[in-house]
Amino acid sequence: MPNRHLTVVIPTFRRPAGLERAVSSVLKQEGVDCSKLDVLVVDNDPDASARPVVDTFQGSNIPVRYCHEPNPGVANARNAAIENVQSDLIIFLDDDQSAPPHWVAAFLDLFDAHEPIISFGPVETVLPDSVSKHIAYLKAFFARKGPKSSGVYDTYYGCGNSMFDLSRLRSNEPMFDTRFNETGGEDDRLFDRISRKGHDFGWAHEAWVNEHVPAHRATLKYTLRRTFAYGQAPCTLAAQQSPPDIPSILFWMTVGAAQTLVYGLAYCLAWLTRRADRAIWLDRMVQGIGKVFWFRAFEQRFYGNHSV
Repeated sequence: MPNRHLTVVIPTFRRPAGLERAVSSVLKQEGVDCSKLDVLVVDNDPDASARPVVDTFQGSNIPVRYCHEPNPGVANARNAAIENVQSDLIIFLDDDQSAPPHWVAAFLDLFDAHEPIISFGPVETVLPDSVSKHIAYLKAFFARKGPKSSGVYDTYYGCGNSMFDLSRLRSNEPMFDTRFNETGGEDDRLFDRISRKGHDFGWAHEAWVNEHVPAHRATLKYTLRRTFAYGQAPCTLAAQQSPPDIPSILFWMTVGAAQTLVYGLAYCLAWLTRRADRAIWLDRMVQGIGKVFWFRAFEQRFYGNHSV
């Protein structure tokens, strides 16, 4: 990692056990110069509950720094990270994720080869032992799959497990749109804007992480709320354009209505025959419904509450 400093950013909200696991995994990185690596924990809890966890890592081989952003909201936390990092290269790791020892090195290998402005890596699902239903669906829902080889592509993913080159991204405006603080989608908004400027994105096939799903999230109640919000995203992004992209909104609402009908029928048949994959069809139907009912009254709020 010659002449480059890299910061691993971990935004967190009232998940002390997950935060400890995430930080510990970063401190075990191999194949990189640890003197040019640090960790920044952004505590988004007004009560600063993550500070005692960070204090336990003082004196580690890799510096672990603390930043308190008391105003809850995923965009607020990410913007606070951008303002407080001491490097141009950063990697976002969620507080429910953990990284293998080769993780940072795999991202840097991709950057050395292609220098993408933003890169993403795979996510593997770790379910709690108590889960006994819809296991294949839940593993697929929380996972992130992509191309079989590392390179540069025109597809973007979520912010968790992603590397940013801030030297080409910084501006006088907040990077993440705070209107998405409670619903999520602040990263889609940013990546869509970058894509419209003609940038491609990196995919680091070997830079995978584990996502440790808590029991209260490993349920259809949670995933269907989340997939409804995913369905809303295309219309929401089109509505946020200036001026709003009305043709795109109408297009995606039409697509959503068709998905609701087709996948709804598929789910009914799967339910009647008790097929093991029926949750997949239900998920796709609900995502279609999200495209139709995308406006503010139906927003799903996920942030600022550690129980969701």
